[in-house]
Amino acid sequence: MTARIGGPIAVIVIGLVLRYAVADRVSGVNLPMIGLIIAAAGVLWLLLELLINRPRSQVTRESTTVRGATPAEDEQVEREVRREEI
Repeated sequence: MTARIGGPIAVIVIGLVLRYAVADRVSGVNLPMIGLIIAAAGVLWLLLELLINRPRSQVTRESTTVRGATPAEDEQVEREVRREEI
């Protein structure tokens, strides 16, 4: 699974444009603060997208006893199996 980062980046850009590039005034509305809140929400969304969709792997350890001719010749064999999840 791949991280979908286009949406969060667009939200961050829209918020920063409201914060720093819009000079209009609207009575009773603080556009720079709204832009900052939108940009912060975009950053949070981006971080969640990257964390939730990061590549994961699963490691399994297997242990087997190989019997020899006598109990003193028995040997313990261990191996790690790594499986990448897609």
